This record gives sequence, C-alpha cells and structure tokens, in this order.
Amino acid sequence: MGCSDSAAYPGEQALLDSYASVLDVRTGEVCGGAVLLAGQAVLTCAHVVNMALHRNGFDPGHPGPVTLRISFPGKIVDGRLDCWIPPRTAGNGQVAEGAVGWLGDLALLRLTADPPAGVRPQRWGRMAREQKVRAWYGSGLAMSYVDTRVRFTGSDVCYLDLEATGGPVIGPGYSGGPLWSQDDEAVVGLVVGQLRSAEGTVGRGFHDRSFAISWQSITAELNRSLGPDAAAALLPSVGPGGLDGSEADGPLQRRLAMLVRQFLPHPEAVSGPARFVARECGRQVAPGWRPDADGFARLLVAEPRAVAALVEYLAAQRLGGAAEFLTVGRSAGATALLSPGEHGWLLDALADTDPALLVRAAGGAAPEIRIPPVLPRPAPESATGRVTELVEQLEGHAGGYSVAEPGVLRVPPLLRVAEYRAAWADRAGEPQRAAELRSWCGRVATRLGIRTEVLGEHRAAAAEWAGLQHAAAPTAATGADGIAGPRIAVSLTRYEYAGQGGDGSFRCAAWADSGDSVLRPVPAPDPGPLGPPEVARFIRSVLATWDEDLPAAEGAPDEPLVEIFLDEPELGLPVEHWDSADPQDRYADVEPLGIEYRMVVRLAGELPPVQAKERAKRLRRRWQHLATADVLHLDERHQERRHVTGEVQREQQAARVVLRTPDRARRAGFAADCLRLGVPVVLWDRQVQGPVRTEEFDPLAPEGPALGLPERVRRYRAEVFGDRSRPLRPVLAWEDPGRPPPPVLELTDPDDLYDSYLTEDGE
Repeated sequence: MGCSDSAAYPGEQALLDSYASVLDVRTGEVCGGAVLLAGQAVLTCAHVVNMALHRNGFDPGHPGPVTLRISFPGKIVDGRLDCWIPPRTAGNGQVAEGAVGWLGDLALLRLTADPPAGVRPQRWGRMAREQKVRAWYGSGLAMSYVDTRVRFTGSDVCYLDLEATGGPVIGPGYSGGPLWSQDDEAVVGLVVGQLRSAEGTVGRGFHDRSFAISWQSITAELNRSLGPDAAAALLPSVGPGGLDGSEADGPLQRRLAMLVRQFLPHPEAVSGPARFVARECGRQVAPGWRPDADGFARLLVAEPRAVAALVEYLAAQRLGGAAEFLTVGRSAGATALLSPGEHGWLLDALADTDPALLVRAAGGAAPEIRIPPVLPRPAPESATGRVTELVEQLEGHAGGYSVAEPGVLRVPPLLRVAEYRAAWADRAGEPQRAAELRSWCGRVATRLGIRTEVLGEHRAAAAEWAGLQHAAAPTAATGADGIAGPRIAVSLTRYEYAGQGGDGSFRCAAWADSGDSVLRPVPAPDPGPLGPPEVARFIRSVLATWDEDLPAAEGAPDEPLVEIFLDEPELGLPVEHWDSADPQDRYADVEPLGIEYRMVVRLAGELPPVQAKERAKRLRRRWQHLATADVLHLDERHQERRHVTGEVQREQQAARVVLRTPDRARRAGFAADCLRLGVPVVLWDRQVQGPVRTEEFDPLAPEGPALGLPERVRRYRAEVFGDRSRPLRPVLAWEDPGRPPPPVLELTDPDDLYDSYLTEDGE
C-alpha cells in the first residue's frame, strides 16, 4: 500500500519493471545492475562481471565462456558473456587500485532464454552537463534511488555530484546500473563508482562525487569492439533531447525551437545560420539542406558547441536573439561555453603550455574550483592532452551572475585562467602569446555580454599575480624554474584506537606525482587497516622505487616531498618518527622516515562549501607572501584559541607561523586553527612542555628561505635523532594551495553491501 508515481512517471516505472541485476555466481547476492538492450543482450560494467566471478575488479583478462545469472523482476535468466571490454588506462595499461577514471569497463551478455513478459529494452539518450540523473541499487528497488547531477563530461570520464546533501549516496552495489534522465525520459549512461577524497569518506570539495560512463562513450566502445552495424542493432542511435527520432522533443529543444521561430521567422533566415553552425561543428552539409525551426533546434541540442556557434554568428551579423539563445543555453547547462572556433583558437594559443603552469594559473584565478584529476597519457601527447582536459574541466564552470550587481555577468573561470596565463606570458617574455590570449578573452567576453570593466578587473589581478609569482622564491613544491616537484601524498584515516598510548591503526591510501601534475594511485600492499610500522614501510617502498617507477618530470627536483594528510584530531600523530625498518632484517636499526625524507603534514577533513572557498582564497593570498612576509611567532601570550585566531587574523599576510605556546597538548589544535584560517606553513614542537624559547627553533631558521624549510627540518631531525639533550621535535605543516588533496575512486564492492537496502522479500 502507499502512493504511486507510476502514472506521473511512466518511463521511470517501465525502467524499474525491466531492471536487470547481475548475481554472484556463488552466493546469488546482487553484485550490480545492468540494462537490457535489443536482441536479448544485457549491458553492465566489466568490473561487475569480475566481482560476480570473484575476480579482481580491474582484472583485464577475458573470463572465458562464462555464464552468469541475470535477475529480472519475477525471473532469473542465464546470460552468456558475449563481448568483453575490460577497464584500461588511456595508454591501454591495467588500471591500478584507487584510480579516478579509466576507459572501457563494459561487458555484454546474451540471454539464453527470453526475459519475463513485460520486460523491454530501454531508450537511450545523450549525457550532458547539468543533467539531473537518477541511479538505483543493483537490485532495482525503487526506494534505493539516488538523485545526482552531471557536473563534468570529458572525452574519457563523467562525474556526478549528489543533488541534495544529507540523503543516500551512490555506493557499493550500484555499478553497472542505468542512469535515468527524467527530463529526457531516457537512460544516459551507466554507474561505475564513487569518488571520495584522500582524507576519508567525503573530501573537501568532493561532495559525494561519482563516476559514470556516458551513452556517448558506450556507443564508441561498442562501435570499436563490434563494428558500427552490430553496435547500432544493440544500442539504437538517439536524437537531440535524448530520445530517438520517433519520440517527443526534449524541453531544451522545444525552447530553442521557439527562439528560432521568434528571431529567424522565415526559412531563408534559418538556412544561413543553420549551415554555418553545422559546418562549424564538423558536420557535412548537403547543398539543398534547409532545416525548419525544429530541425535547427535538434542540431543545436545535438552538438554541445552549437548554441555558442549560433550566438557567434548572430553577433557577427548584427542579428537579434544572441542574448536570448545564450540565456537558454546557459540555464539548461547542456551547452558548452565556447564555440568550435573559440575552442580551437584557445588551444592554439595555449600550445606548448606546461600543464603545471595552467594548474597554478587556475589556482590563482579560480581558487574555488577543484579540478578533477585525469588519467596519465602516453608521453608524446601528455602535455597537450592534459591542457585540453584542463580546458574542458574549466569550461564546465559557468561564471553566473554577480551577487553584488544583479544582472551583471561574472567572468567565467576559463576566461580568468586565460588572462592569468597571458599575464604570465608577459613576464616570461612571450608578448605574442599574451596578446593572442587577451584578444581571445576580449572576443569571447564580448559575445557573452560581459562588460569590459569587469574583464579589466581580472586582467589587473592577473598582472599582480604574475608579478608575485615571478618575484617570489621557489617553494619546496617547485624547482628553481617553477616546475612542480615530485611528491607522494598519503592519506591516513583512523580505523581504531590503541590503548596505553599507542597510535592505533589506519586506512592508508597513497598517490604519486612525478612533477607533471598527474596523480597516479599507488596500490597498498594490504587493503586492510595498517599499523604505524606497516604505514612507514609502505611509504618507504614507494620512495625506494621512485626513480625506476616514476622518474621525475623534466626540470623538477629529484627528491619527492612526502605529504601526510591527517584529520584535525590526528595532527599530533608522530608520523615522522614511525619506524620503517624491515622486521625480517635482524641487522636493521630503527629507521624513522622523517630523518631521511622531507615529511610534512596537511590538514584533511571537509569544511562547509562557503568556509572551504574562503580558506582556499586565504591560502592563496598568504602563499603569495611566503617569501616576503615576516614570520608570526605565537608564544605564552596566546594560550587560548581566540588569542591564536585574533593574532592570525590581524596579520593578513602572514604565511609562516611558529607555535611556541606552553601547553604541548594544545599545539596541534592551534596548528589546525592556523591552517583553517589559511596559513600555509605552520611549525611547532610536539615534545617540549612549557614555553618554547625562540632560540630552540634557530637551527631550523624559520625566517630563512621558505624553499629550504622542509629540508632544514629533515636535517635537524637527523641531527638530534637519539640526542636527548636537544628536546625539540619539530612538526611542519605545509599547505601548498596549488597541490590539492587527490580523490580516490571506490568501486562498488559487493563484499560491502549496504545493510539498509532490503531484499525483495524484506529479509
């Protein structure tokens, strides 16, 4: 008994009535979802098949002629594996645990018997940015739905964000299931997994983010594996609005058709712009092609850059409607910011740009944006591919309207970043590149209706940023020429506490960055909780094989910086003292990591969105003064949080803080306060009880060049190792705002099914 939405949402109900589930071959439990296609074929993720067979989820090997059980409402049918497209990296390698995106990951099964009566193949549609999509647990239970919104659609990956906080999230058991767009009444992709930050279940800036395969990627994969004809028979092509040609138009298409009729009221008026847009989008245009308003609207929805191209045409021809088309496209979120010509022009202007420089420019121009990591690419095309993906990622963030001045358009982040790159080019002796980028920004801003003075404000800020970047000494995270240095980022999440003062055990995840701004997950030897010695040995094993596994990028420092991400209550953990010696080596002595490698800590944990944005801005503002601002010392006068907060807020440019407060137990908490307030470098002692004299820190030279501070701390740790006459045991927090904490993807592991989702019989 209860209410029913089946009449109001017949398409969604039809999907649930035909929902397919992949079952574990041993236990019969649900491993994930699947979608029925034409020809009695069932599509799911390859890693779901691997899990159903009790294989590693990323195992690329063909399972052979296996048969799985596929559950439909009211009937279980065997499905024989017919097509295997394993998960793979962009370089066709095996995907590592903890990867944040990959290609392939599809499996096609053929049913050996008819599905139950009433089960039908699903309609498919295109996935687009800002599309609202719904996912269900692999059993297809109606109550297990999770509403998300498509926030990023790249050539390889698509990311979804939870539509409303506080509700259920996509998690274990959702993989392989369909993503349903109610607006388009179509399936637009498959669920793959869930993004989580390095710090824990949900990271800063990654609010319940998931990873999906779009209809576009599925079609491309099946075309390559089966051929276009066979693929088309399984997965029918779709028209604009997400439906095939026989279905009703989508809402965006209808709105655009109305605008076409309003501003291009005659067939002759439609023909010119339609042909221009089609050619700009790379379509073949027949000599006699003369679309009507509906036909042109279908084109505008089918090509993401078509609306931008039309606005470009209308503005150049001084025709009306540019603002109206732009507004509709912007509000729908399914159209790209740039026209094809503008996109190509920008990529040409960014040719040979170091991706790390573009990331730093994005950090200065748009600190509120977390750029999703991308897969490493083969070396010959790595820089070009990375820059292209960064442009696509930034393009997905619209500028919106000013809060202070309603109705005034803000400058989109992509244009801001281009202005910052132009300012850097000025300082680097590239006047032609600077002029080209500014010309591009001016033209795009004019088309978007952005006021000249608004763009000018960002241009001035960019010039100031570039001046500070070139004037400041390099930091520990960069080489002398600004090339990002190598690092290993390690996330420790508390698993359990230990008695008698022990440190307990932790979930450990790690990523390596050779200096090319590409984060590569490093598989841990044991997915279970690790004690401090196991964590230390794992980190040492990564560092020991660094040169052979991850050679440093050209121009980058040789030795990696070790970053340990800790939740606020864990900042007191003596991670630099954890022993990494091999227990099997009876001749080995105690080997703390901190005396051999530069080790710093970073603050993990999530802040509310507004606070996170404020902290990011403060970090970047203070970081610009790292080499010039005076070091702020907090001593016995600062024994309460309000004292620390007041002093840090008073010194708005302070980028380095030394904590010499008397209460040893409270220093880590004060350090967390400083880090939350945007101080990027905090130095304190974890051992001395009582006030710490200034001269105790003299060997570390906290007022010296910022570049050398992590190394000076390492050298001091080595010098005083075992020397009780020198009690200072320093901790260094180093928050480089250009090196954000990396997320990690969790596959929907059937071994960790949600207990809250009931089976069909309620057990």
